[in-house]
Amino acid sequence: MCSFILTVNFSLSLSEILSMIQRPWMIRRFATCVAMLALQMTALATVDSLAAEPKLQLEKGDHVAYIGNTLADRMQHHGWLESYIQALFPEHNLTFRNLGYSADEIKRRDRADSFGSPDQWLTKVQADKVFCFFGRNEALNGDAGLESFKKDLAEMIDAMRGQKYNGKAAPQIVVFSPIAHENVKSPHLPDGSVQNVNLEKYTAAMQAVCADKGIQFVDIFTPTKSLYTNAEKPLTMNGIHLLDHGNKALAEVIVSKLFDKTATADVSKLREAVLDKNLHWFSRYRVVDEYNVFGGRSKLNWDGISNADVMSREMEIFDVKTANRDQRIWAIAKGGDLEVKDDNLPTEVAVVANQQSKFQKNLGEYLEGTEAISKMTIHKGMQVNLFATEAKFPRLVNPVQMAVDTDSRVWVSVWPSYPHWNPVEPRRDALLIFPDEDQNGEADEC
Repeated sequence: MCSFILTVNFSLSLSEILSMIQRPWMIRRFATCVAMLALQMTALATVDSLAAEPKLQLEKGDHVAYIGNTLADRMQHHGWLESYIQALFPEHNLTFRNLGYSADEIKRRDRADSFGSPDQWLTKVQADKVFCFFGRNEALNGDAGLESFKKDLAEMIDAMRGQKYNGKAAPQIVVFSPIAHENVKSPHLPDGSVQNVNLEKYTAAMQAVCADKGIQFVDIFTPTKSLYTNAEKPLTMNGIHLLDHGNKALAEVIVSKLFDKTATADVSKLREAVLDKNLHWFSRYRVVDEYNVFGGRSKLNWDGISNADVMSREMEIFDVKTANRDQRIWAIAKGGDLEVKDDNLPTEVAVVANQQSKFQKNLGEYLEGTEAISKMTIHKGMQVNLFATEAKFPRLVNPVQMAVDTDSRVWVSVWPSYPHWNPVEPRRDALLIFPDEDQNGEADEC
């Protein structure tokens, strides 16, 4: 109504307008309309301001951290987003650390005892920029959880703004929406229609909270719906977890939204270096057996040396190896290359062989296989024979699981790196197969 009056009356002559607004009822209406017009203009200015929001500004030496759910976690195993960003900013010497963790939510991030809080880890990686990937799990709560989710997101933003992870200033935060749910046309999986209704609501809620807080928000829900429609083959394995080519497509979308640039460079060599670095960081941050490094078993000790003593040093070694691989990434981004030497690693904590059985339980020396069989009491009608031994097959170290297939071959999973990969040793974990072609009860080969 006011817009109509103002539009019509502003076409009148100045004398006509002055004559009209001298009437009391018109003075009140005119004042009201002017006020409403001012509000509309303010709103339009705000929209224009948001539309013209500057793209993410990266500074030389910036440390970028990912936090969030499985979407963030899986990005490190494909490496596309970091590779594209490193290629776009070759002179920046950027450091990326992925702190994503499967199933993480804003309020719930389960970890082992003594693992460290999210703030402690962001401080450890000296985060200047934080990429936040949340909302997927929370959207499962639907309308009932929407208001509490908005509150949690606002509180997380406020809390992070109160930190100085880099020791100098509050981090710049970028919040990403969840991706859409893809219909992979499987009779065993949901088509995503119900999930997408909730995901769209949570995306809108995240955008509203970020606008209120002045935080950069990136909608990747809407673009991924389009990507799924136009894709020649599914981009996810199950509707929600992106495959390698799906993460590549998403990375291209994110780069265009963050920097208004196109990710067109051939980053194959750079990505190889990124993936190598990510493997070392993942082995450090996502330790296979947290209970031995951070949890209750970390406190076990023999001869005054605990699991935590040994493995904390190994984590320090991973830190250095990861940083060494940053150097190669920067060199390749600039068009060169660099040999990673790892000649600057901390010294391992020396550990003597555990002789607990011999000295504490009075069991004597460890026995060779056939000798051990000779000391067994065997049930009548049964027999024991030595099928395979480490002496004959040196790779048969630390077997953790075995099974027999339909061809009578024994499959053994060996885990020499238990409880996790020693960073100064090569990876030797394997799945071994032992056939017995002559059926004499002994493995022929490994």
